[in-house]
This record gives sequence, C-alpha cells and structure tokens, in this order.
Amino acid sequence: MEALWGDNPAQTAAPPWREGLYTELQDGAALHYGGRMLRCVLTPGHTPGHLCLYDPARRRLFCGDHVLFHITPNICRWQGVEDSLGDYLSSLDRTAALDTAELYPAHRAETGDLRQRTAELKAHHARRLEDTLRTVEKAPGLTAYQIAGRMRWSIRCRNWADFPLAQKFFAVGEALAHLDHLEAQGRVFRQEIHGKRVYFAGVGDKI
Repeated sequence: MEALWGDNPAQTAAPPWREGLYTELQDGAALHYGGRMLRCVLTPGHTPGHLCLYDPARRRLFCGDHVLFHITPNICRWQGVEDSLGDYLSSLDRTAALDTAELYPAHRAETGDLRQRTAELKAHHARRLEDTLRTVEKAPGLTAYQIAGRMRWSIRCRNWADFPLAQKFFAVGEALAHLDHLEAQGRVFRQEIHGKRVYFAGVGDKI
C-alpha cells in the first residue's frame, strides 16, 4: 500500500482541494455551454460520486468510467459505502433507460451500443459473483486478499504471485466489492478472527 500510494498520480493530477475551488454538481443539474445543455446523471459505483453527462437533444452520453468497452470499469470497496457493486448495477439500469444514440467513454477508442454493453457488464459481474461465492464455499475462512488470489482474472500471469502490484490492488478491491454485494444478499458473512476479517458462505452476524 505504501508503494502504491507513493506512485499514485492522483496526488498531483489536480490542484489540492480548498474551499471554493470546486463546485459540487448535483444529480439532475443542467450545464449550459455554447448553446448546448448537458444533464448531470449521478452514477455511483466506479466511485461514489461518479457523474455522467447526458445531451438529450443529440442523444449523447458522456459516460466517463461508468461504461467502458474492451475493458470493464473497476468496482471496488469505498469507505462509507456499504455496497459499491450494488450501486453500480443500479446505475447501469438507470443509464440504460436513457435514449442514447452515441456513447463517449473515458478510456480507449472503443464505443458501441449502451443497452448491449450494459447487459454484458451485468453478465460479467454475475459471473464474478458466482466465482467469488464458489471460492468462499471451497475455502471458508479466507481473507479478501486470499480470496482474490484464488479467483479467475483476465490477466496474462501464471499465478497470483506474478500479478503486478497495481493489478493486485485492483483485484483485491474488486473482490471486496463482490463480497460486500454477496453479504448484502445474505449469501456470505464475515467474522474477525485473530485480528483478520475472514469470509464464510451463508448468513451470519455482520461485524
């Protein structure tokens, strides 16, 4: 964690926060520029405050990291958020209901049909949830880090030990988000044993 934080470009990507420097945008707010109107659509999931910008007149959605093609958005656990993945899945349903002809994601050149990609992303997370649950069922009492090391990932590495440090960070965050969602559904529970939070299948007392 110390190594990752020391190399994190987010520390210098924007001016340090100070009162009055940024204006918080609310869901449904309208931005007017150059004779065009963009509607703010709150889409928590990738981050708790992620926003998309929707141009209803031209049926365009600037979707940031909410919907990506070729790769899937990273969904991880956030402090103060009980179920990031649940939030993300709800946000997918919300944007899929928009009348959208053109989609502008934040990464890569790929774009495509919003509703089709929404279905693909939901199916992806359904498979990952089942993978997470199977891992917990096969090896109860593991930490999230250990669970992530036994899950299936689309990365060219021979094993968990070969994962680059940054990719391990993302994988553990994804595992935590899926464990939180399974816990919200009553399919797994966690306990603290010897100072470590470990997971079991079924319903238990949440800590």
